[in-house]
Amino acid sequence: MGVSRSLLKQPYNTIAYRLLIVLIWTQYTVLNFIKAVVERIPYIGSLSTIFIPVCIILATMAAMPWFLRRVRGSDVFFYWFFVLVVLISVCIHFNNRVFFKEDWFSILIASVPMYFVGTAFSFRTCSRDLFWCSAVGVVCVLVYRIYLLNSGAILEADDMDAAYKLLPSVMYLICYASVKKQKLYWAIAIAALPVLFIFGTRGPIICALVFFMILVFIDVTRTRNIKKFFLLFVVLSIILLVVANEALFLRIVSAVANVFERVGFSTRVFDFFISGNVLESKGREYLIENATEAIIRNPIIGYGFMGDRYLLGFYVHNIWLEVWCHFGIVAGTLLLIAMIGLVLFALIKSRHSRDFKFLLMLACLVFIKLSLSGSYVFEPYLYLMLGFSVAIIRKPRYFYRYRRNHYHHHRDSYYSEEKKYEEAFEDAFNSVEEFKEEG
Repeated sequence: MGVSRSLLKQPYNTIAYRLLIVLIWTQYTVLNFIKAVVERIPYIGSLSTIFIPVCIILATMAAMPWFLRRVRGSDVFFYWFFVLVVLISVCIHFNNRVFFKEDWFSILIASVPMYFVGTAFSFRTCSRDLFWCSAVGVVCVLVYRIYLLNSGAILEADDMDAAYKLLPSVMYLICYASVKKQKLYWAIAIAALPVLFIFGTRGPIICALVFFMILVFIDVTRTRNIKKFFLLFVVLSIILLVVANEALFLRIVSAVANVFERVGFSTRVFDFFISGNVLESKGREYLIENATEAIIRNPIIGYGFMGDRYLLGFYVHNIWLEVWCHFGIVAGTLLLIAMIGLVLFALIKSRHSRDFKFLLMLACLVFIKLSLSGSYVFEPYLYLMLGFSVAIIRKPRYFYRYRRNHYHHHRDSYYSEEKKYEEAFEDAFNSVEEFKEEG
């Protein structure tokens, strides 16, 4: 029996796509440091600003065969429909044009096309690459912060931008540890969590901790292991007792804050606990109050795409208010329901596969982060999440039904044998799909 031409090309396409994913995942961590090194090289240092974009463009061109086999016409229609809606909205609400002109590249070129990356994403193919990228990224960021301290630099008390750029790497280490179920990976994930505290901002810490607790709860309930149930109960009880004992809790927080202060890292997060203002949000109340009043004044059609920038001078730092401000309460609510429904349906369909945990990670990263900070307009992980949800939904029922049956019949050995069966089944599924495409 002959081997199809596309199967012979698959290794090259796979390597190109894996390289693209690595570049995208590390552009704000590892590649940033490589860029800083390139800046110091004579003659070519001035080219450092285009270093990362050029690498991503070249990798995208090399991975194009991978995308052509997985991206459909409806995906291209979605992208151009989004562009059309944005352009019409900007033309109608003329005052928003200046803000769109400033950010059009990061929206239409850097962020929304991540939807295509999501529709073509294969967690099995890229899982190990993302683990190493995340681990190296966390180490690079930590080493760089220590280097800055040793060089006499004074770090920002609230470096939110750096914290959110590191957050996907930390969350992925937690996701990978939950998938692999080995103590070494859990140790690496838990060791990476405290790195988020050095930036002095609460949002990324909340995202990582919520995702961590959800995964632990899912793993414990799925395995139905009495020992794990008891261990989880003991750990939660200890945490609750410490938090309930205010004096003990503040003493622990103060001790950790003193360690951070001696090293030179930010103690802003711990200061919120010590002062009792952990829920305080300086500067956000003004944006939220004014955005709410603006939505009430014009609840039907809203103020157009990026209209919150014109009204407030800045985005509102809340995805729900931002969407309502842009499209009105009716259309905005329908858009949010459609987006959440898409993700929930994909989570339910993939609940017995490894795709489930990666999608859950993206959902926690996107919805929790955008409820506290940032803007959906240029949030690349939002479009990656939507694309990956569509890719999961498109897979035929038997693709995930196999995993469900295998899970119920072999519950005790499911996780230890999952990788072997999943890889074999996905390879067979991809071969069949490619055979159909070739006619």
